Amino acid sequence: MGKKNYGEFQMKKYLTTINTTNQKVETEMLPGNKALINGKEYDYDVKFMNPNVMVLRVNGGNYFLTCVEDDEEMLEVNIESDVFLVKSKSELDLLVEKLSGSKGDAKIKKEVYSPMPGIIKKLNVQEGQQVSKGEVLFVLEAMKMENEIKAVKDCVIKRSTSSQ
Repeated sequence: MGKKNYGEFQMKKYLTTINTTNQKVETEMLPGNKALINGKEYDYDVKFMNPNVMVLRVNGGNYFLTCVEDDEEMLEVNIESDVFLVKSKSELDLLVEKLSGSKGDAKIKKEVYSPMPGIIKKLNVQEGQQVSKGEVLFVLEAMKMENEIKAVKDCVIKRSTSSQ
């Protein structure tokens, strides 16, 4: 898993949960292509073949990885034909979760907000309507581009409002 980059601030510490074993792995990225994983230091190098495929070299051993992100912020990682579902959170993700009082996986989105300032060009839903995951809720025009805002899960529209 690479570093998440939020502007100039780069994540250095991660907590990764491997779903198949519910094992938690603490990782700290160190200078010079080194990583501290559960307290043990490893040398590593990563070469991306494309955005989802990489060759990972750890302490002299090569591993071929394929990663596919699903809708629930999970990564399906295929390491030499062994498939793992993993969820990785940076130290910033964990801090935001702690400060917001979130219980992690228990949080449920009940409201949809615009990801950017813009004008709603087309509203595709109305109160009481059942909506399927992936269905377009509305079309937002921002910076002369139209963006489709889709439902992240099956739901029923309770109300619509344009206030923030």
